[in-house]
Amino acid sequence: MEWMEIMSSTNELKNIVIAQILEKIKHPYLNKHLTTPNIDEVKVSHLIQLMDENEFSHDKIVHYCNALMIHQIALDTHEKVSNYESTSIDREKKQLTVLEGDFYSGLYYEALSRTGEISLIKELSYAVKEMNEQKINLVHHQFNTFDELLKCITIIESTILVHFAKYIGSSQSIRVIENECLLTRLKKEIHLLNENIESDFILQMKNLYGMNKDHNELKDKVSKTILQLQK
Repeated sequence: MEWMEIMSSTNELKNIVIAQILEKIKHPYLNKHLTTPNIDEVKVSHLIQLMDENEFSHDKIVHYCNALMIHQIALDTHEKVSNYESTSIDREKKQLTVLEGDFYSGLYYEALSRTGEISLIKELSYAVKEMNEQKINLVHHQFNTFDELLKCITIIESTILVHFAKYIGSSQSIRVIENECLLTRLKKEIHLLNENIESDFILQMKNLYGMNKDHNELKDKVSKTILQLQK
C-alpha cells in the first residue's frame, strides 16, 4: 500500500473512532453543565497505526480505540476534580465531574467486559497504577536530572498505549510509542510557556535549573529536546 493510501486509511479510521466516541459519551445532563471532553487525536492515530501494523481488522481497531480512548478520557476527567475551589458553584461542578468520570469509566468497562477481555482490563489497571504513581511524583518528587523528569512524563503520557502494546504482543513498538507521546507532551508544554502558564512539569524544570529561569530559557531547553526526539 502506498504511503498516501496508508495516511488516508488512518485518517478515515481516526474520524470514525472520534465520531463514535463522541456519540458514546453523550449524556444530556452532563453535556448541558460541563464542556465536552477533549479526545487526544495523536493517541488515536498511534493506536490505529499500532493495530494496523499487527494486522487487526478495522472492526477490532475501532473497538479497541473506543475502549482505550474512553478510558483515557475517564482518567483525564477524574484528574480535573482537584482543580475546583471550595465555592458552591465549584462544589457542584466537582460533583458533576466525578459523576462524569465514573460514567466514562463505566462505558470503558462495559466495552471490554462485554467482549470478555478481562485480561486487558487487568493489564490496563497496572498502567493506571503506574501512571498515578508518576503523577504524584510530578508534583511531589525532587528530580535530580532532566532525563529523570522526562522519564516521569513519558510514563504518564504513554503507559496506556505501552501496556496495550504488551497485551497484543507488540513490545517492539514500545520505544516509538514512548518517544511520540513524549514529543506530543513537550509540544504542549511549549504552548503553555507561550501562554505564560506554569505546569507541574515547568515547575519541576525550575526546581532543576533555578527558580529565576525565565520562560524563554526553559522553552529553549524543551525545544532542543523536541529536536533530539525528532531525529
